[in-house]
Amino acid sequence: MKAGYIGVVGLPNVGKSTLVNHLCGAKVGITSNKPQTTRKNVLGVKTTDDQQVVFVDSPGFIQAEKGLNSFLESQWRRVLEDVDGLVFVISLDSKKESVERTFTMIETTNKPYTLVITKTDLNEAERLFVLEEELKRREIKYFKSKRLGKTQNLSLSPKFLDDLSKMLPETNHFYYESDIYTTQTLRELSSEIILETVFRNLSNELPYETAVVVRDFKDENMLYKIYADILVSKERYKKIVVGRGGQTIKRIGMESRKTIEKEFSNKVFLDLNVKVKENWNKKPSHLREAGYYEQA
Repeated sequence: MKAGYIGVVGLPNVGKSTLVNHLCGAKVGITSNKPQTTRKNVLGVKTTDDQQVVFVDSPGFIQAEKGLNSFLESQWRRVLEDVDGLVFVISLDSKKESVERTFTMIETTNKPYTLVITKTDLNEAERLFVLEEELKRREIKYFKSKRLGKTQNLSLSPKFLDDLSKMLPETNHFYYESDIYTTQTLRELSSEIILETVFRNLSNELPYETAVVVRDFKDENMLYKIYADILVSKERYKKIVVGRGGQTIKRIGMESRKTIEKEFSNKVFLDLNVKVKENWNKKPSHLREAGYYEQA
């Protein structure tokens, strides 16, 4: 048998979480069209009869000395060090400097790797041709993926999984039970789904000033009761998240509840509140409260 950890890395907003969700056949990581939606390393597990791949979905490459962005940097750097192999991801609409940075990361790694080009369904034939020629020149093996319609499903060559298999160490045991697709708890998944909904409903920079903390999670007679706070970094942001007449927070709550019910196959009661934690994304104590700290 084979089993191992495969890190999925790349610049922000290239489709890493969508790729992991597709490979695991379940919602492992949250997605949106905004960069840095993923804030923590998330494990997704794909198990077959003779192998188990543990995908590590990481935040996009970013560098910072303090605050939330510093935590994000620590996450992707840890992945580069700890995994057995790497999947680098670039998208067809990535800027040239972003692609070059990914090439630099590839050239400096000592791990086995492959590369995936996402969003090849975009009508950019010339750009794809130029990118493929550059990959061939650099002798980088790659695969192409594209979204199928408006779904989260992707078209990806079966040979991609064969490439991953070559990166996995041989073993006499798997890391996780065969029916597990993520190591996140229901509480953690709930928090991530609410944050995803916040990203999709708030524009510009505001999503980056928010975090979600699940204060309580109860399982009562086939009803999950979830009590959560949306943290904002400034008082003026609270009015935007709440919205006129409470319409925005109601929409976030309704959409979050429906998604959680779908993912958990269970009825959900969701209580959302908006709380101001001044500059939470810069203060260590508030970052820890929001779950953004290095765990042993």
